[in-house]
Amino acid sequence: MMSEAEAQTRPLISVIVPVYKVEKYLDQCVESIVNQTYQNLEIILIDDGSPDRCPQICDEWAAKDPRVRVIHRANGGLSAARNSGLAAAQGTLIGFVDSDDWIAPDMYQSMANNLMSTGADIAYTASAHVYEDGTISTRHLVNGIYLDIDNGEAFKYINLPGFFGVAAWDKLIRREVIGDLLFPDQAKRDEDYGFAYATLDRAEHIVYDSMPKYFYRQSQGTLSNTASTIGTRASSEMDAMVKLVRRKYPQQLPYALYGRLLVMMGTWDQVAISGQACKGEWRKFREELIVFIRANLNEIRSTVTIPRVRLIQIQLFERVPALYLPIFRIFKWLHPHRVG
Repeated sequence: MMSEAEAQTRPLISVIVPVYKVEKYLDQCVESIVNQTYQNLEIILIDDGSPDRCPQICDEWAAKDPRVRVIHRANGGLSAARNSGLAAAQGTLIGFVDSDDWIAPDMYQSMANNLMSTGADIAYTASAHVYEDGTISTRHLVNGIYLDIDNGEAFKYINLPGFFGVAAWDKLIRREVIGDLLFPDQAKRDEDYGFAYATLDRAEHIVYDSMPKYFYRQSQGTLSNTASTIGTRASSEMDAMVKLVRRKYPQQLPYALYGRLLVMMGTWDQVAISGQACKGEWRKFREELIVFIRANLNEIRSTVTIPRVRLIQIQLFERVPALYLPIFRIFKWLHPHRVG
């Protein structure tokens, strides 16, 4: 671990942690941040009007560590809490952690080293999935990858499963890249998409290390799965991203189309599993998805190697949508931890 004097010469990282109804997990989360090998941190805990013991736990951590600051606010949702953190942050580098997750001891050391050694604007890390039975999985990741790329090429990898994604917490961002960007206060879910694509577009240089340093808890009722209402925000944000890529990074268009297709399929899977498939708005969405597949699948396949199981899934949905739901339910029952 670096000395205190050495720590103070490194850039200040502001770590923004929205907190709501996670008293079971909060100590583990904050402890993992406090104990980082990278010590020059400002840890901002935003108590978003949590009705449990979270406010007291936040204050206890502030009393124990002078780097911890607490903002108590009326409940406004995840986006509003993150925006409060951005307004208060004083660091030249910005990171986010969800309060039901935890991070490896060297996560910010690794990301900061990658950022500073390459001169990149955003450093990405990989995340492991943590399930309620204690299982930790990295099966969804492409391992052994280190990327030092421009933002155009990054629009390829952000749309391919197994690399980095749109979540706020898998990245360390230079403050000047964020600028005046905010998360959408009105969003009830899928609030990360627009912020992720806007920061990526503003950046010029990206670095990614596939060694997983973030542990993402797959829990019901926490920040991982707070939204009970399924919506089309993610699909709309993906549509905007495709238009951006078509205009500025056309060589990555097949990957952008593939990313949008996967998000639309994921939305439909949630709709189907939740029993809403017969509702008028979702029948319309299903038809839009079928039209999208027929219009774009050939272009996607001309560049992107789609895994066989995924391709079968897409073609089944497009050709025999009535059979898709029962087969998908059986597949998820057999593979409960599989992503997608």
